[in-house]
Amino acid sequence: MSLTRGTAIVLRIRDFSESDLIVTLFTEDWGRRAMIAKGARGLRSKFGGVFDLLNGVEVVFYEKPRLDFVGQAALLDPHLGLKGNLEAVTEALSVCRLLERLLPLHQREEHAYELFRRFLALLESGELPADRLQLAATLKLISILGHRPNLTACGRCKRRDGPFTFVPAQGGLRCEACGAREGIPITVGLARSLEALLTSPLERAGRLRLSPENLQSARAVLAAYIDHLVAGP
Repeated sequence: MSLTRGTAIVLRIRDFSESDLIVTLFTEDWGRRAMIAKGARGLRSKFGGVFDLLNGVEVVFYEKPRLDFVGQAALLDPHLGLKGNLEAVTEALSVCRLLERLLPLHQREEHAYELFRRFLALLESGELPADRLQLAATLKLISILGHRPNLTACGRCKRRDGPFTFVPAQGGLRCEACGAREGIPITVGLARSLEALLTSPLERAGRLRLSPENLQSARAVLAAYIDHLVAGP
């Protein structure tokens, strides 16, 4: 049982017993970790409010095969500016859920960690629309983790002018001529907008305009794709 120290962001917390918590952390150096924080639910807990969702923390833990054991923890960044904005919190928690579902356990993902950290900082600044930041971060994280969607052309015949559906099992677009009957309808314009969000720097997400209808469609496409990735082949 080795003792390890590092920085992390809190993705999830859940009760384990009357006094303990299980916390899911995205650590900078060791990827996603699930840990038991003994006594963290008590009024006099030494952890205080360290393990609130979205907090940046420093943690000392004992590595174990399944659940690590928290020895010490300190709060580094509570993201108070972000938590004062309900829309920003909602979008941040949706990305937390994505990471919890797709990040492999105990595998370092430094590029994903840095992107998530920047996403939270941009949300907290309030300078960019939270909904488009969330879409851009989701697309980029999915791609970083090895599941980049094809949003530029039919994956079979390479046609670029549609009409298209997005087929989660194929990871991208299919045109009518190639039998796209089971996917989610997506306009050429929306597909191009999502590709722009994917390929442009996160800081430019606010330049893209999406109607409420396109935003809803984009969320449906990504939700279906993520569900497929989690379910596996």
